[in-house]
Amino acid sequence: MDTELRPRYADVLDPADAVAVDPAEIIAVVVAYVDGAAVATAALKRTHGHAEIKRVFVAPGHRRRGLAALVLAEVEAIAREEGYRDIVLETGERQPEAIALYAREGWLPIPPFGHYTNARGLGRYFAKPLEPLLVGVELPAAAARGAALATQAAVAARAFDRAGADLLVVRDVPVPAEGEVAIDAVTLAAVIAPATTRIALVPAVAVTHTEPFHLSKAVQTLDLTSLGRAGWQPTVSISESDAALFGRRAAPGPDDAWAEALEAIEVSRRLWDSWEDDAIIRDVATGRYIDRARVHRIDFVGEHFRVVGPSIVPRSVQGLPPVVVQVGRGDAAALAAGSATAEVLRVHPEDLARARDAAADAGRAPTVLVDVDACTTTPGCVRETLATLRHDAGADGAVLVFDRIPAAPDEWAAALAPFATAAPAASFRERLGLPRPASRYAREAESRVDA
Repeated sequence: MDTELRPRYADVLDPADAVAVDPAEIIAVVVAYVDGAAVATAALKRTHGHAEIKRVFVAPGHRRRGLAALVLAEVEAIAREEGYRDIVLETGERQPEAIALYAREGWLPIPPFGHYTNARGLGRYFAKPLEPLLVGVELPAAAARGAALATQAAVAARAFDRAGADLLVVRDVPVPAEGEVAIDAVTLAAVIAPATTRIALVPAVAVTHTEPFHLSKAVQTLDLTSLGRAGWQPTVSISESDAALFGRRAAPGPDDAWAEALEAIEVSRRLWDSWEDDAIIRDVATGRYIDRARVHRIDFVGEHFRVVGPSIVPRSVQGLPPVVVQVGRGDAAALAAGSATAEVLRVHPEDLARARDAAADAGRAPTVLVDVDACTTTPGCVRETLATLRHDAGADGAVLVFDRIPAAPDEWAAALAPFATAAPAASFRERLGLPRPASRYAREAESRVDA
């Protein structure tokens, strides 16, 4: 291998650039044999926390027979067995056949990693996800006046749905910008639902000026109409201008707003549980649609809400749609609330470790996603960011945040596609690896019978 490559780099080779390899860092070496002769090889080693593929080589007389792809696949399988979820490699720009091989086998270009960060400019670097990331998109529920907002949103949602994106956050826009119109986020999510088949739909709705009874039934209905693809991102409002629009109260501070939001989440979950799964009986003989003994009051009394219940909507497909909490930079109140209750946390990349620690302190391990601002990047850069996201940031995935609905969503969707799962449509809870819980009131009723 060195004999073949050395002439290509003779003008730039410097013995000082050589990096000694510690044998203890070698995880595995794969060798392919033909008629007893070694004809192809690849190795896997640890490089500054990365699993790096090294020394991919096929003997000249055995090329163009798929042996390179074969040894690469074997090394990838070993990396999976070792618990790695991503792998990386380095090659040179004067090796077009190697670059073509990696592109053909699904490898993605990335910036230099590990000790290559300060290397000369002839290196080309690639990564490959061995497991899909959880990838999402956030779109505003607003568009330019005169535009077909619902149609624009549905077209974009379909593109991301086809690409395999896992969730679509629909951001509420209570006060649209000059020249824009907006639709309620839950309503727009409901419009998108029949236009998509697999992507989870997560309206972001403020709880500060809306009663949890109404929010809970809206999300529950979305879960029914989307066949189990609903989530909910509760948000808070602490601005006096928003409070003035409703005219009910002064704007709360962050701590009070999130304390109220926690109660709203708890009320909603109890309401979602208030109908047992078999509450609808459709008993023609007795003329009963429901069994009243399986529909329960929640009798919630808190500092901010008092709700008797039950819900007016039957228990939905997921039972409890997942709750997503977005944590702004330095927002301690949102972080505390999200760590205590959310199934999914959204954070700035620099806050990821703090979010993990806060959740661990609360005895929880939610899915943690980092937000990527689409306004400051390109589809190509998004692909590079996602390729090393899990290793560099420790995130479970990312949400690509748009300030407006993209006019050409297919290009952005293509950037997400290599990291998305090709799994068939499933509920949002299943996508997160969460079981469907039984109603808490059904369990309470069973406990009383057993007693």
